[in-house]
Amino acid sequence: MSLFIQWPITVLLFIVFAFFVFYFITRNRKIMLKICSWLLGISMTSGFLIYSFSFLSGESNFSNIPLVVIRGIINTTRMLFLNADYEVFALALEAQNLSNNYLPRIIFWIVHLMAMVVMQIAVISIFGKKVIDYFRLRFGRHSDLFIILGSDKFAVLLGENIATHDKPHMPPDPKRLIVYLLNEEENPEKLREKTSHFGGIVLVMDRNHDLSYCLGRSGLKHSGFLTGKRKFKIILMPGAVSLQDEARQIVNYANKCRVNPERLDIFIFSSSDWDREKIEEITLSKKDGIREYPYTFHIINELDLLIRQMLVKHPPFKSPLLGFSEGKASKNFSVLILGFGAVGQAALLRLIMNGQFYGSQMQATIIDKNIHDLKECFLHRYPAIKMCCDLRFEETDVQCDNFFNLLNEISLVDYVVISLNNNEINKQTALDIKMHYGRKDKKSLPFIAVSEKNGCMHEQHREEKIFTFGCRDEIFRELVIIRENLDRMAMEVHNIYPGDPWHEIGIFKQESNRASADFVPAHLHIAGLNEDRADELADIPELTKERLAKTEHLRWNAFHAAMGYQKMELDIMRQRFEEKCLEGKPASKDDIKDLLSYSRNDTEAKQHICLVDWEELDNVTPEYNKLESSLGIGEDRFQNFKNNDRDIVIHIPNIIKAVKKTE
Repeated sequence: MSLFIQWPITVLLFIVFAFFVFYFITRNRKIMLKICSWLLGISMTSGFLIYSFSFLSGESNFSNIPLVVIRGIINTTRMLFLNADYEVFALALEAQNLSNNYLPRIIFWIVHLMAMVVMQIAVISIFGKKVIDYFRLRFGRHSDLFIILGSDKFAVLLGENIATHDKPHMPPDPKRLIVYLLNEEENPEKLREKTSHFGGIVLVMDRNHDLSYCLGRSGLKHSGFLTGKRKFKIILMPGAVSLQDEARQIVNYANKCRVNPERLDIFIFSSSDWDREKIEEITLSKKDGIREYPYTFHIINELDLLIRQMLVKHPPFKSPLLGFSEGKASKNFSVLILGFGAVGQAALLRLIMNGQFYGSQMQATIIDKNIHDLKECFLHRYPAIKMCCDLRFEETDVQCDNFFNLLNEISLVDYVVISLNNNEINKQTALDIKMHYGRKDKKSLPFIAVSEKNGCMHEQHREEKIFTFGCRDEIFRELVIIRENLDRMAMEVHNIYPGDPWHEIGIFKQESNRASADFVPAHLHIAGLNEDRADELADIPELTKERLAKTEHLRWNAFHAAMGYQKMELDIMRQRFEEKCLEGKPASKDDIKDLLSYSRNDTEAKQHICLVDWEELDNVTPEYNKLESSLGIGEDRFQNFKNNDRDIVIHIPNIIKAVKKTE
């Protein structure tokens, strides 16, 4: 074969070989680095033995052995720089009468090939990091890409938990890729080092590479064969300067690139009601009657997540003294809140949303030594909360006799939340309460939740009656933040009623559906069932089903009350209907639907016509149907608001199956 043909073949083989090395680095970098370390050890050991053998074959003086060792080390090192002293090895083979044996030659070149691979991987890893990241973003086999704006320890923790499905000791899922977006003043190299073990990619935003540019580099704008089905989840961590501006920039870019709404979810950490309302405005923005930014938003409040995790581990429906029979609670659900700051208020709201049961009037005693101002502000913010809970406010100090006198007045408490802004006082108070109820009857000991600010993680069991909550490390997990299963259940709840697709409804309706899905375990427990026996719900007595529907309405009321809603009077509903009709009669089914929705639900003043007791729905329904009738809607399509709650109960098996289908 001529040299003219040999050279192109050699170059082509080298390019193909180099491409496969590069390809496997981009696809399985962690595995390739492990392989590289093994190849390095094998090639260096084998090379030293080969060259030591070569030099020893030409030496007869024993005193020259140290020199042979040094020469062996030098030539072994040269292997990494693609140098091979084949002539020395060939002379050694002749001296040993092995010149006709091809096996040593094959071993020689295999060892050098391994050294070349090691050097290629090392050079690409050191100098080709950006190229590798680009290929991983564009051609990686991941189907889910998570973009995190933030670089603190919780951003790293969340990324690691997402990559490993909350199992940091396990290898990362190759179908998931975590991308961090940093501002130029942050330290990208430090973050790359922290995230390298789970394959995180770091992109820097600066004057020439803004958020839109980085989103484009992440592949959001591409919709080709390899990237068209990828799902993107963008997470804005706490501490962002302008959440609403960044959120709007993201959805504007997504709209410009015509990203399928099913491919994009946006998670925003914020504890500010101001930010929440501004972001809700984005979701409610419409163009030609259609939602302008039809993407799913998740507003995440850290404090709310901490409380929610507390209730997941120790749900109100499993309170020791709270029993159920035929869908009815055996007693009132009683709560004691010690300390009414941000934690105490968030805990009360969550308990109200999750503590509604037919046959049970929820009661809450709130104790704080500065309760007067806190009480007035709270009741002004949540004007309908009293219809969901019998509130009792007491101004006293937990470290005095009056407190224990109050405990004697309150019998059969089911849940205690202690948040007095002092970890040690919280724990001591918890022990005092435990001893107080333990002296009466150990079986009457309630759940006692102790707030521990910035506390460490604790090994807790569900059966524990006294426990701590408040560890931030416990909430930055995929199961808590992303909550895909809950979203699937919420979508199934939404599908019960005909209307707009999931991605067309606003964030408030989505949250309402999530709250309904989150209460499914409580409904099953009340009915004496669990998820595995959900299908048996169809066979329970009609009386129990009706009581579950009443419980669902209580829960719906509590959710809206905890969101600041209050009852809308019937005359206001009629007035809103008439005002809207004056603007122009509805010309289509969508216009009719929007008109009726506007009439019964004032999202700005936070009023809803259905925020009433179960029995009062019988007065609301006919008045609402009069409005429907005036629009030409037939009786067969008239609304029955009680059926909305009944439908949730009936469809619980389907809500659970929505999750199991994807497992």
